Amino acid sequence: MKQKIKHFLILTIFLLSLSFLASCQKVQKEQDTQYSDSQPAGKQKIICYDVTVSAPYMEDLVKVFNAQSSTTEVEMRYLEDSEYEDRLNKLLEEGGQADVIWLRQPSKSNRMAEAGQLFDLSQLVGGSTLDISKYGQSLDIVKLDESIYSLPFIQNIWLLFYNRDIFDGLHVDYPGQMTWEEYADLAARIDGTAPDGQKRWGGYLPIWVPNLGALELGEYLYDDELPATKEFLQLMDRLYNQDHSHPNPVEMEEIYTPGYEAFLDGGIGMMINGDWTIQILQNLEASGTVSCRWDAAPLPLSEGVEPGTSVGSNSYLAVYSGSSYPENAFEFLEFACGEEGASILASHYCFPSYFTEEGRESYKQNAGAIHVNFFFDAILQNEEGKHVLYQDLRDIFDKEAASYLKGEKTLDQTMKDYLKERNNLNRN
Repeated sequence: MKQKIKHFLILTIFLLSLSFLASCQKVQKEQDTQYSDSQPAGKQKIICYDVTVSAPYMEDLVKVFNAQSSTTEVEMRYLEDSEYEDRLNKLLEEGGQADVIWLRQPSKSNRMAEAGQLFDLSQLVGGSTLDISKYGQSLDIVKLDESIYSLPFIQNIWLLFYNRDIFDGLHVDYPGQMTWEEYADLAARIDGTAPDGQKRWGGYLPIWVPNLGALELGEYLYDDELPATKEFLQLMDRLYNQDHSHPNPVEMEEIYTPGYEAFLDGGIGMMINGDWTIQILQNLEASGTVSCRWDAAPLPLSEGVEPGTSVGSNSYLAVYSGSSYPENAFEFLEFACGEEGASILASHYCFPSYFTEEGRESYKQNAGAIHVNFFFDAILQNEEGKHVLYQDLRDIFDKEAASYLKGEKTLDQTMKDYLKERNNLNRN
């Protein structure tokens, strides 16, 4: 009798186990069904994060990629530009799903790589079709111990924009490659009163890269000595506060920020800005508000800099180390940061980091500016150094430079205070 009871108990446990297993399989099947509803059969979905303003070209990139890939389906998720880093950091800290992430600066890539948050792409890059020599130093700056943690995506280059109508009206030759001293003299010559009686500034120089001329010489904010940085601050002070040929920081904040409409409206003769300005100006003209005949020339250079040099920056795409599908994520990086992606980006006025002749022609056709070859032929100095804390150094220096250019501090005190804060940052 006891033996029968024992057999009965074993049979009961076995049947309960089968029932539990069947229940688990049913739940798993439901989960699989729900997940497959959000992605095509046979494809692995991956999530890519970027800023909202990137949506026009990212949607095109993803549409083409998803149509041709048999293994991977990319879903874009966008965050507001001003909140991007904070919200992305919070999402990753909370274990949110992310596979591909857009990075604004090389220092962000290096900081995340050091923290173990980025997947080492070295082997995948080595086995890919990418010709990494096309990235130039924009890739070198995000290598740590010769390992690759992100790929250059979109490049920005600083240019000199000028209003051809103003130059023609004054019978002045259009600007070409100049020194900063020649630029200052030309701006003072153009400065004055427009025919309609409004104030016309000779030039517009944004305050947010107050070491621009030093970067052309390869001098970065972590260097022991900063003579070129100090010299360029003196030039900015001349433009803003001595010649008064440029709106000073207070005037920029109150009236002219960011300066695009004032430029098109004839209120500014020349404007130093990035190549993204081309699309902004064209959009403003298309809206029918203001317009002029404008063009672009190379960035003015500091003494001793090789002609054709310019300053620029790159954004990057990386694979998050917490991704469950790094190979699928890299498949998208190889496309977006390679030859096919370059052509799509160029058609959206974006300057691809991956240089191709097809990309050059596409960019020329869509940019609208007459002289654009020098964009591609420029010797580019990175706007940021490789130091993992470079963005912090920039924030400190920008604050100190603004104090000097607003007349709140002497130049010597500004440099002294910056070096002090830099040392404190390095000790922390």
